Amino acid sequence: MLKGNILITGGTGYLGRGILRRAQRDGWPAKFTILSRDEEKQYRCAQQFPDARFVLGDITDLGRVQNLMVGHDAVIHAAAAKFIPEGEFNVDEFARVNVIGSGTVLHAARTVHMSSLVAISTDKAAQPVNTYGITKALMERLVSEYGYNACRYGNVIGSTGSVVPVMREQFRKDECIRVTDPDMTRFWMSINDAVDTIVKAFAAPKGSITVPVPRAARMIDIAHAVLEVCGSEFEAGRIQVVGKRPGEKQHEDLITHYELYRTKAYDNFYAIMPPGSEDYTRELPTMSSNLAEPLSRPELVQMIRESEGV
Repeated sequence: MLKGNILITGGTGYLGRGILRRAQRDGWPAKFTILSRDEEKQYRCAQQFPDARFVLGDITDLGRVQNLMVGHDAVIHAAAAKFIPEGEFNVDEFARVNVIGSGTVLHAARTVHMSSLVAISTDKAAQPVNTYGITKALMERLVSEYGYNACRYGNVIGSTGSVVPVMREQFRKDECIRVTDPDMTRFWMSINDAVDTIVKAFAAPKGSITVPVPRAARMIDIAHAVLEVCGSEFEAGRIQVVGKRPGEKQHEDLITHYELYRTKAYDNFYAIMPPGSEDYTRELPTMSSNLAEPLSRPELVQMIRESEGV
């Protein structure tokens, strides 16, 4: 659990709501301040979580962020521009938010002597091929340089803009689901798994990136699970293959080959230590989504159903 006064940047998103729900459910001794830019999301989130404090602001505004941090014990930096296709054609905005904005948050944290900060990263930062991943990889390096921590994981089932809610909306409108590539694989986890990873990251060595033990699934398996949740059986035409989008990999990595030399294993987690910590006598197995332990369809169906209402 987390305790004390905690600031969450970008906290009205799916992850922020998951943290607030978990804290509410489990009775964490914590008070939360949510910083975000979207007034409508703040209004809706405040109806669900009236005990949280909501503040409008942009993470690139140093004075705003710095003043807001005063009196807090920890920061969860979740604010980001993250839609992959949009990032390929809006590079300057993704750099402004994910790199410059993250640098602003880190500078503010150092200025007010914040002892604990965890930044949320993504498997797209491992061997990045798209703008989103490149900017998140730079964010990770900034976090390490400032002596704070990050966590890196794959897709959270049900998160805003991710494939599961998109597929469900496609089925609602057209009674079919569109898949980029049936054999494409991705890492998947529940919102509670994501929150557990964040909690673990706060206790990890300074400057490290916390990574959970990965599990994965093919896109076709996700599509079948969504059909089942929607109450439909697979039939010809229910799933349409449309081809990859700009910036997409066939398979994702959670830890790159060269990072494995500075990675340590813990209880169901890994910690990627900062550059300069390499031990070339030690190497862990490659962590690619096509080699990870697969999630079964019943497990995927359960995870999708549990994601409803977050």
